[in-house]
Amino acid sequence: MSTPDQSSTDESSPNDDGVGRFEYRVWGKQRDARKRLTKLAEIEKRERIKDCYLLVDDLSWNAKIRDNTLKIKRLIEEDHGFERWSSGKHRSADSTPSPFDILFDELRLDRPQRGKRYDLYGAIAKLDPDLGVRAVFVVKDRRLYRIGGLRAEATDIEVKETKQTLYTLSIEGDDLDELVGLRDRLGLDDVPNVAIHEMIGRDD
Repeated sequence: MSTPDQSSTDESSPNDDGVGRFEYRVWGKQRDARKRLTKLAEIEKRERIKDCYLLVDDLSWNAKIRDNTLKIKRLIEEDHGFERWSSGKHRSADSTPSPFDILFDELRLDRPQRGKRYDLYGAIAKLDPDLGVRAVFVVKDRRLYRIGGLRAEATDIEVKETKQTLYTLSIEGDDLDELVGLRDRLGLDDVPNVAIHEMIGRDD
């Protein structure tokens, strides 16, 4: 299999047109589905990344910080068990939707100290508790796949706070009919769709 460049497979590429992509994410090792993904994929890539999720009560918002950039997804609709999310990267509080504009300022994401590395851990520790935000740091080891015009990933997520490792598999794209077909081929049609920020925010 060939290896694509980062921009061609990154699930975090901006999507500000308001249309969004459909996503379907399941949890557990899903060994059979992972094997089928490997066989179906035209392109496969591996990467290790670090994210800090910013959890709020409203699950229709999915916010995280990666590489000192605030990335926010908003749930638009649900159809055939898939969730459609719009997404965008924010480097200014002016472009950031409420309530995350205040959070952007609190974390000083656009004003790191000159000559110093931005200390995300330190900024999180100084957050006003009245903002009602819970930060969860994770490390992801993931395999990214291309299947025609669709994307998929199989990811092991280490939650830094608890040292717990979670296993997840997702498929996403613009064509809902193709996605439903791929979900069926992977044998996942009866498995609940649960987004990352919802899973890592659970207390059980």
